[in-house]
Amino acid sequence: MHVGMNWKTHIGYLLLGIGVGLLPTGCQKDVYEFRPYAPVAEDLQALLQQVSEPDGDLTFRFEGKGAPLADTMLSMSSGVRLFLEDTEALFEKEDGTPVPCSTCPDLALRAQFINRRGEAAARQLSQVTYPDGVVMESAGVLLVRVDCAGRPLRLRPGRTIRVQVPVSTPKNNMMVFSAQEDADGRILGWRGGITPALPTLWPIPIGGSPGQLQAGYEFNLAQLGWHSCARVLPEPSSTFCVSLPNQFTALNTRVFLLFTTTNTAVELSGSLDKSVFCLSKAPIGYPVSVVVVAKTDQQYWFAETLQEIGIDTQLSLIPRPATPESIVALLKKF
Repeated sequence: MHVGMNWKTHIGYLLLGIGVGLLPTGCQKDVYEFRPYAPVAEDLQALLQQVSEPDGDLTFRFEGKGAPLADTMLSMSSGVRLFLEDTEALFEKEDGTPVPCSTCPDLALRAQFINRRGEAAARQLSQVTYPDGVVMESAGVLLVRVDCAGRPLRLRPGRTIRVQVPVSTPKNNMMVFSAQEDADGRILGWRGGITPALPTLWPIPIGGSPGQLQAGYEFNLAQLGWHSCARVLPEPSSTFCVSLPNQFTALNTRVFLLFTTTNTAVELSGSLDKSVFCLSKAPIGYPVSVVVVAKTDQQYWFAETLQEIGIDTQLSLIPRPATPESIVALLKKF
């Protein structure tokens, strides 16, 4: 059974570990015994969360006191800018009840922006379309959520939040994709690609040289949640598989492709009973860093190699012991 990389405790894994432990000792003495246990996945995910930058998650708060909130620009440390306009008619409750910003005693807008490949991989933000699984190039992944006194809000029909994302060299074919999530909130891929992200220029904020302009993309969000400013890579694709030693499966291992020439991070799919991880539609001709992160019992493992995606690529890797600190440091380099 194939599974995604959702690292949640599964009682079946625990029973598997117990079952192995109850085997007669006479059957065990001549073979290597690998005992997977459920917390390994959670330990691995906790380690990868350390790849995130501490200031990447920002919360903007407003205290409504009856007076309308003026049009507001919110600026993130990454240079991303969010524009809230006509705020009295911008948000509503999930049941459709309008929520003017002036009436909310504690309005909070939470924003995250991720444009580093290592962090995108660690945060399970693979750049593939849903459900087709086609690989994309991304200028960054943006999360926007809003709540009033702790209760989630959404954008009213026909209303949008304008966004500007800085890049050094904008392209002409970028679009806005929205995340497709499962019941547990895990992102399965990205869908949409209808709203354009247009190349634009805007003045550098105070502190820059007079007359200096920032290049980037501008687009409108018609809903809250996760979004990717991206384009589908047009090259023909083929399968790309990585084989590992038997003790490394989807239970305790994650395998990534971090593209060298585009801002793309993709996680390969694995299974609980095999040590092979694959991407079915890898764009041919792109150089990638293949990165493996794993944990068995109390030992972390790491492997990295450079590879160009070819036709039906089959790669074998052997992870080596590594410290948690070294794994985090290496992923932060991407």
